[in-house]
Amino acid sequence: MTEGRVVVLTTDAPSAVSRADIPAPADVMQLPADQWATRIRSWATDGDVQVVTNDEYSLADLAEIRDALGLDRVTPALLDRYLDKVAMKQALQDAEIAVPTWHLLPTLSVELALPDDLGFPCVVKPRVGANSRGVRVLRSSDEWLSWLSRHSGETDWEVEEFVSGQMCFVDGLVTHGHYCPVLVGRYVGGLLPTPDTRIFGAVDVPPGQDLHDDAIALGARVARALGTDGRFATHLEFFETGERLVVMEVCARAPGAMVSEMARVVSGHNLESAHLQIQAGLPAPAFHTTGRHAAWISLLGRPRQNLQPPPTLSSALTLHRLPAKPGHFGRYVSAIGLLVNDDHRALSEDLAKCAGHCWF
Repeated sequence: MTEGRVVVLTTDAPSAVSRADIPAPADVMQLPADQWATRIRSWATDGDVQVVTNDEYSLADLAEIRDALGLDRVTPALLDRYLDKVAMKQALQDAEIAVPTWHLLPTLSVELALPDDLGFPCVVKPRVGANSRGVRVLRSSDEWLSWLSRHSGETDWEVEEFVSGQMCFVDGLVTHGHYCPVLVGRYVGGLLPTPDTRIFGAVDVPPGQDLHDDAIALGARVARALGTDGRFATHLEFFETGERLVVMEVCARAPGAMVSEMARVVSGHNLESAHLQIQAGLPAPAFHTTGRHAAWISLLGRPRQNLQPPPTLSSALTLHRLPAKPGHFGRYVSAIGLLVNDDHRALSEDLAKCAGHCWF
C-alpha cells in the first residue's frame, strides 16, 4: 500500500481486529456502521481517501460509501449474485454450471415439509451469510423438525442437496472484466467439523493435475456468470464428485484462514493484500508460479489444553496459538499454521502426519 494513515473501522471491540500471523493494526476505531460514511467523509476533506474491505458483510456498505464519496465502484456491479445464495445459484444454473438442487424456503414453521426432490441429509443456509455461519447439515426428519422449531417465524433461509465429494476451491482476482486465477486447493477435514474432527485445513493443487486445470476453467465460467465488472478477489468453493464439479459457494473477497498466505507461497503474493490493493486503485500484482507448495491447518482444542510439539516434518511449519474467548468452554480453533515445501508429495505426507498427530 502507499504511505499514509491506515484506519480500521469496526463495530466490534478493537481487540477483535487481529490476525494470528501478523501484528494487530495500530489504528482501530470502534464505530456503529451507520456512522462510518460521515467519519470517512470528514477525513476526505483533508486529502485523498480510499475505502476498502475484505469483510463479506461490509461489501454493500463499501459500495454505498464509495459512491457517496465519488469514488469508482470496486465491488461487483451485480453484487447480489455474490452475496445472495439464491441469486447466485440461479445465475449459475442459467449459465449451465452445476449447483446443488436448492430451494428458497418460505417463512419457517414446524409444519414446513422438506421439498419433495430433497432427502436427508440436506443442508440449510441463511440466504445471505459468510464463513459457514448458520450452515447446518440435517440428517433426519427429527433434526429437520428441531431446526424448524428453533427458527420458527424466520425468513430468508434456503435448503439444498447434500453433495458427496472432495471439497475444493479456486481463488482469483477480477480486474476490469479480466479473471486471473491465483490458487487451486482442496480442503482437508471439511468446512463443518464434526465432534470427532481434530484438524482441518487445505493444501494446494499444483499445475499439471487435471483438477487444477478444470478448477481454473470453472473459475472463469463462474466469474463470467456472476459478473466481472469491478476490482475484487473471488473465492469459489466446489465439490469434485468424480463425475463433475459442483459449485457450492462464491464470494467477492479474498479467502480467510491461511489460504491467502498459501497464495503468497504458491503464486508470489498474498491474495488478501492484493484484493485490498486493487480496491485502493493500485495496480494488480503479477502472480507467477513459484514452484513452492503450501498447506494450511487449523487445530481444534479446548481452553487450557497444552499444545504438544509437532511431528517430525520435512516441511517448514509456522504455527500460531490462538487464545480462547473469555468464558469459552467448548472446542475452538486453538492454533492455526502454514506448511511450506518445494516438494508437493513431501508436503502431502507431512499434512497427513499432522492430521494423525495428537496435538493436545
